[in-house]
Amino acid sequence: CEPTGEMGELGLPRSRLRERAQLTTRADYAAPITSLDWNSVDPRLVLTSSIDTTCTLWDVEAQQAKTQLIAHDREVFDVSFVAGSADVFVSAGADGSVRMFDLRALEHSTILYEAPAAVAPSRVGASPPRHAAFTPPLLRLACNMVDPNYIATFALDSNYVTVLDVRSPGAAVGQLVGHQAPVHALAWSPASATQLCSAGADSRVLVWDMHQALASRQHTQRQAVAAAAQAKHLGRLSKPGDASSIHAAAHAAAAQAMTLQPAAVAPSLTYAARLPVNSLAWLQSSPEWISIAFGNTVQTLRL
Repeated sequence: CEPTGEMGELGLPRSRLRERAQLTTRADYAAPITSLDWNSVDPRLVLTSSIDTTCTLWDVEAQQAKTQLIAHDREVFDVSFVAGSADVFVSAGADGSVRMFDLRALEHSTILYEAPAAVAPSRVGASPPRHAAFTPPLLRLACNMVDPNYIATFALDSNYVTVLDVRSPGAAVGQLVGHQAPVHALAWSPASATQLCSAGADSRVLVWDMHQALASRQHTQRQAVAAAAQAKHLGRLSKPGDASSIHAAAHAAAAQAMTLQPAAVAPSLTYAARLPVNSLAWLQSSPEWISIAFGNTVQTLRL
C-alpha cells in the first residue's frame, strides 16, 4: 500500500494498492491457484497450492519460483506455513489427507491425517439404492498461531472441525461438533493455543475453547504410556512363564495411548448471522475482535 496524502471519510489516511510482482511458472500455462500463505518469518516467501497437485514456494523480490513439488495425489486445496517457521508447511487436498513438508528435506513428507471414508448415497431413482464409500476432500486447514503442534481442518460437506496434533500422526485429538450445516471457514486465536473459531452454512459463528479437553486427553495418554513402561519393566523382572502375559499388558497399554478417541468439545460462544458465513478472520493485534463475511456484508464481532 502507498499513502495518497488524502484523508478518508472516517478521518483515516487513504492509500492505494500497487502491483509489486507477478508470479507465474510458465507464460503459456498456469493451473488455477487454490490458496496462498505469506511467511511470517521471511516476508520474501509466499507459498501457493494448485489444482495440479503441486505446492510452489515463491520469492517475491526475485519474482520467481524457488521450488515446486507434487504434494498430493489429487488437487491441493489449502496450504499454510507452520507458525514461527520459514521451512515447515502443511497442506490439505482432495485426496483427504493433511501432509507436512520441510523445505530443507523435500524428499520426505509426513501424512499427519487421512479423513475416514464416508458413504455417498446413490442417485435419486436408482433401484436398488447403492452406497459407495469415498474419501471426502479436505477443503481448508489452519495452523495454531501460538502452539505449532496443533492444526485444524474440515472436509467437504462436513459439519464439524477436526483438530490434529503433529506429535500424534494418523489420529485426530479433537472433534468440534456444533454446526448444523457444512463448515466454511475456521481460524485459531492469535493469543490462545486452545481457542479457535469456525463459521458455516448454518449462519452460525462458533468459538471453541479446547483447554480442558486437551489437558484431559494428555493426562490419559501419559497414564497409558506410564502403564506400558511399568508393564515392560515388570516383564524383565518376571519369570519366563509370566513374561508373555506382562508383555501383552504392555502392548495393550501402548495401544490405548495411541488410539484414544478424539475429544468432543462444545462451543463456548455462539453468534447467528443473517446469512451463511463464507469467511472469517481473527484480528492479530486485538484478539477480542473477529470479522466475518456473509452475502455482501462484512461484520465485526467482539468476544
